[in-house]
Amino acid sequence: MDLNEMLTAPPDVAAWQLADAELLRLIPELSLRMRRLEALRVRLMHQVDQRCVAEQVGASSPGNWLAGATTLTPGQANKIVKLGRELAKHPEVAAAFDAGETDYDQIRVIVELLNKVPDPDAPARSGDDTADDGTAETDSEGDGEPDGDGDGVFDIVGTDATRTEACARYLLYAARTEDSTVLARRAKALDQILNGDKKNPDSENTELNEFHASPGLGGRVHLKGHLDAASGEALLTALSALSKPRPGADNRDGQTSKDQRTPAQRRADALTHIIRNFLDSGQAPSEGGERPHINVFVDADDLAATTDEHNHHERHHNRDRHYGRRRGPAWMPWLGPISLDLAARISCDADITPITMDTDGNPIDVGRTTRLIPRKLRRALNSRDCGCAFPGCGRPAAWTEGHHIQHWSNGGPTNLSNLVLLCRFHHTTIHRGDWTVHISKDDGHPWFTPPPWIDPRRQPVPAHNRRNQLTFAA
Repeated sequence: MDLNEMLTAPPDVAAWQLADAELLRLIPELSLRMRRLEALRVRLMHQVDQRCVAEQVGASSPGNWLAGATTLTPGQANKIVKLGRELAKHPEVAAAFDAGETDYDQIRVIVELLNKVPDPDAPARSGDDTADDGTAETDSEGDGEPDGDGDGVFDIVGTDATRTEACARYLLYAARTEDSTVLARRAKALDQILNGDKKNPDSENTELNEFHASPGLGGRVHLKGHLDAASGEALLTALSALSKPRPGADNRDGQTSKDQRTPAQRRADALTHIIRNFLDSGQAPSEGGERPHINVFVDADDLAATTDEHNHHERHHNRDRHYGRRRGPAWMPWLGPISLDLAARISCDADITPITMDTDGNPIDVGRTTRLIPRKLRRALNSRDCGCAFPGCGRPAAWTEGHHIQHWSNGGPTNLSNLVLLCRFHHTTIHRGDWTVHISKDDGHPWFTPPPWIDPRRQPVPAHNRRNQLTFAA
């Protein structure tokens, strides 16, 4: 199908009927057309700006008129007007935009750099592309592009251009193969070469750092902030390894599926992991006389009534029962009330301090704090499970929590036959009750039973570290 024919009535295009080869051909063509249309809108808006058409019809500015005539925000509309004004100064860049050789974001990067060129009308000279130490970079690879991220900018454009023209041609050349994010880095490097390093630029000024962590009315914590370049690089480096997609096992024959979490969800899990590891390390300064950690206050009887985690239906039956008799909500000092399900998950591997209360809710005795899973038992768990035991996971033992198969508040013992190592993600999965886990009497290792929509027969699956050691009948 021809693209022009499709564009006469886009809603009528039956995309599902198109062959694979057609899709691969049409999408790049459509993307090129969209670039050219974006450039046309900028050109048309520049005429509206130049002729004061918007003011003639009562708008306060061209951007205000464009925002009102479309669903663009005033900020987006004003950027289009500003770009039209900038492109009028740089015909070569405008021509590349009109031809669809660059997209809207790339063009904005280029014109912003061109506004920073010192002595823009001065002839480009080979000595201009030197760093502060007087050294110039050359095209050692012979590919027509200078080595590095900005040095040798004039090597590819000759000496018959002004500095502005040389910079424009250099960035337009790079834009053929680089997206706007990479191009922005190249433009920043070029700015530093031409104008020298700025003393404490905003991007590196630690005094401008901000981080807000605010408890919301719905019980979630809202994060917002920005960091200097060095701190931001450290954060992104820490998040990178922990936020990679993690395949999971969805069936009993060991075949893995893609990580269903979005990139944002993976980063949130990575940040939570970093925070928990820091708190577990004991290196944080004392707060209120104790090392900081998560504190949960919950009535012991309420917690004991939570559920048998192996039976989904019984789980809901128990929930109805204990909600009718509970004395008060479980709660945390910072965020207040939480569900008993969350309290039960946190209590699986925790320090427990019993506090005896009178009928008015006043503490009358504080017992000794004990660790539910002692260090020696934790080492034995690490040795048996070798990390998260959930099939297809296997995250390192240092990233896991000990889970009581029969909850300790319901009389479940704290021993190897009632414990399994799970990462935070799969610990939550088990507490939801879809998957269940038990310790086999035959081999003393965890076995996991999938929900019926994964395996209708619900045949148990061995722990992750045992998958390659065991075989079982189909």
